[in-house]
Amino acid sequence: MIGLGGVVGAALGGLAHRAWAQRHRTEKLRLPSRWLLNARGLVTSEELDVWKWLRAAFPEHAVMVKVAVMRFTIPSTKDRPENKDQHWHELLEGVYCTFVVSTLDGKVVGCVDVPGKRGLTKAQRDMKEGLLLECGIGYTTVRSNSLPSGSAMRTAFLDEAEIIERDHEETRGGDSSFHAALDEFTSEKVRATKAAAMKELKDKQAAATETRGTSQGAGFNPDGTGSFMTREKPDRFAVKWDDSFTMPGDSRPAKLS
Repeated sequence: MIGLGGVVGAALGGLAHRAWAQRHRTEKLRLPSRWLLNARGLVTSEELDVWKWLRAAFPEHAVMVKVAVMRFTIPSTKDRPENKDQHWHELLEGVYCTFVVSTLDGKVVGCVDVPGKRGLTKAQRDMKEGLLLECGIGYTTVRSNSLPSGSAMRTAFLDEAEIIERDHEETRGGDSSFHAALDEFTSEKVRATKAAAMKELKDKQAAATETRGTSQGAGFNPDGTGSFMTREKPDRFAVKWDDSFTMPGDSRPAKLS
């Protein structure tokens, strides 16, 4: 009899706890009668300087602000049996780039990050660079006080050295030893231009970005804030991405001009 009473008591306790938890969730999700929020600028002062510079470097492109990586990538296994859409969604949720450069018809050609107060770790940079490279999209980080040349950015993102080479192919006539020598010279010039552009970006990136922590694996929190999991403790989140909603970069007012 006592045992039966204990079972009944436990069951009633469980039901009471479930009802309390459900009521607590409902209260937590209830919309407030007043939103205690203020408008603010979309970018920080430093980001605004970089934004203006990018618009000047890519006048025939759109330079979009703080776009989530999932907006311009899609799982390559989408139509295959090994579809892992949910895995990629959980992995990349909350990951965005400060600026995204795209053609006017919406094709992304490059992404730029402006590190926040805490900077970007090597693991964070390597992760973004690796995943965007797989998609054929350029990536770099810059600081407003250490900007690379516009030509280096265009070579890295648009591969303009190849455009020069194609123009040469279209304008040459006949096939002779002269054109063979010209081809070799042009190809060497293309390689040198690309190498110089990439070196400039890497040098600027190394000088401007603070490297903190050691190499880590990638993972992101379900609440939309990104982080990296350590190799030693793969189930523990370590370094979070900057969340400008709870930790604003500066106090610049909402108006951009």
